[in-house]
Amino acid sequence: MGDFDADWLGLRAPADRRARAPDLPLLLRPQLPNGQVLRILDLGCGTGSNLHSLAPVLGGAQAWLCLDADADLLERLPDETQAWAQQSGLDWDASDQRVTGAEPHLTCTPHLNCTLATRRFDLARNLAELPIDGIGLVTASALLDLVSETWLAGLVSQCAKVRVPLLMALTYDGRVAFEPALSLDREVIEAVNRHQGRDKGFGPALGPSANGRLAILAAAQGYWVEVRRSDWRIRRSERELQAALIRGWSRAAREEAPASDEGAIAHWEAVRLAAVERGCSRIIVGHRDLLAVPRRA
Repeated sequence: MGDFDADWLGLRAPADRRARAPDLPLLLRPQLPNGQVLRILDLGCGTGSNLHSLAPVLGGAQAWLCLDADADLLERLPDETQAWAQQSGLDWDASDQRVTGAEPHLTCTPHLNCTLATRRFDLARNLAELPIDGIGLVTASALLDLVSETWLAGLVSQCAKVRVPLLMALTYDGRVAFEPALSLDREVIEAVNRHQGRDKGFGPALGPSANGRLAILAAAQGYWVEVRRSDWRIRRSERELQAALIRGWSRAAREEAPASDEGAIAHWEAVRLAAVERGCSRIIVGHRDLLAVPRRA
């Protein structure tokens, strides 16, 4: 799926929250400096799902700079953050876009005091100008499978120069499992994964290989790396999300397949959507989270 409008981000948000590997932020926390404001750079921030997931777990004083090329998403981010804060029992001060809370998470985190700033920034074109000086953590969610090898190598190189950790969540890894299974499932997803390698604006996309390439690139730059599965497990009741995925996969597969296969893919889509409508469909979509921390000298 390459559609990152606000409706799609909202639709996928519950699956994202359930899928994230909970231990990676906890492994990161002891590696961060004590007694200082943690400055966090969020790449392709969308409407703030990364902030909403990570800020309470990391705790303490944080200053988030959220980058995205989409002005509409950036405009919505403060309102989405206010709604999240209220739902989470946290305080939101709109005057300086600050979230505070004495007990923000079930883990033993310190008092949360988190400020939010946004900037329109084209990651694909302006990677060399990434505002990374003074940053204590670089993070992104559902981004890396869209980028190219060259772009990813450039990002890792920049981060290594200033010895900043990376926490990259929810990178698609090419695995999809359906219940009930159909005979064409494998062929459709193989076509989808080929489609994932098309240029998404960053050059030829890494697609399902992105997480593995990041692990190799980061290790070569002196990082220790931890990877966890963070699979979407989409419930029978989540019909709208399932239907959106199936339609998107069908469209991508038809673009990759020969014309003679289009009818079979259309039939696959119809059968899958019927199963969703009956409430008997479940889907697992493979993702991985990765934490990379510079080794101490």
